[in-house]
Amino acid sequence: MQGQSVPDEPFDGQADESPGPGRSGRPARRGAKSKAAKSRPAQAKGAEGKRNSEGAGGKAGVDPRWFFVAAGALGLVVVLAAVVMVVIGGGDDKPAPGPAAPKIGRVAASGPAPASYSSSPSADAYTGIAQRSADAKPLTAAELFPSSASTISLPSGKAKLTLKGKRLDGDCAPAVWGKSVGAALAEGGCTQAARTLYADTKKKYALAVTVFNLASADDSDRIVKRLGDGRGGGFVRPLTAASPLDKFGQGFGMARGLAMGHFVVVSWAQHLDGSGDEQDEDLLSLLIEGGKAPAVLGRAAKAG
Repeated sequence: MQGQSVPDEPFDGQADESPGPGRSGRPARRGAKSKAAKSRPAQAKGAEGKRNSEGAGGKAGVDPRWFFVAAGALGLVVVLAAVVMVVIGGGDDKPAPGPAAPKIGRVAASGPAPASYSSSPSADAYTGIAQRSADAKPLTAAELFPSSASTISLPSGKAKLTLKGKRLDGDCAPAVWGKSVGAALAEGGCTQAARTLYADTKKKYALAVTVFNLASADDSDRIVKRLGDGRGGGFVRPLTAASPLDKFGQGFGMARGLAMGHFVVVSWAQHLDGSGDEQDEDLLSLLIEGGKAPAVLGRAAKAG
């Protein structure tokens, strides 16, 4: 019918495969696309590309795995820094090393020992020298071997002993025999050993005196007791001398160990012919005289 227009068909973005009337009444071209049809696929492609570039983290160009890598690297740096601090000794809480223990040389395996031995712990008179830290100066030869101590006389007047030998060692090992005694001296911090030998060869009396410089009165007490406990396995070694003093240590002998503050004084008396017993008053008197070590008594007097 003439004068009646035909309504447009619904548009889905694609042209009909068969010709038909368009908006202008002319048939649409095959394969033609509208602007909306072109824009939708482009937008979808753009969104997908953006998601691929952003990744799961939602930020463009950053792979979330790098966050874990960076965190691990930082943790490794912290651990390495802590290890370095331990190796180089960093830390204020590390205790300061204490003083090194004195070294004791090789001790003789065997030697002489007296038949009788007694000992006494340190007394109150030596409180001022109870610790070597308060009496730090080493003993000197002038203190140990003064001219006034060149002779020792028996109170009975029977004999007058003169100095036959003297020696001062910075290593205490030569002054003893027996491994256990050497170990006890090392534990007690022994730093000096002084020895003297007196004799009256005509009257056949001899006296050996040994002085040890230890760390404390407790160490001195332990040493004088140890010398008594192990006389079969260790004791002091008297100085050697020519005949008839080469017989010292043979036969009967008496010894006494005194702890005097941080010092030990061991006196050892005997007849050179080996005679005598524990009731021998002359030998007992010599032990008392030998215990009057001038160096130790002088230190105690100064400290008091």
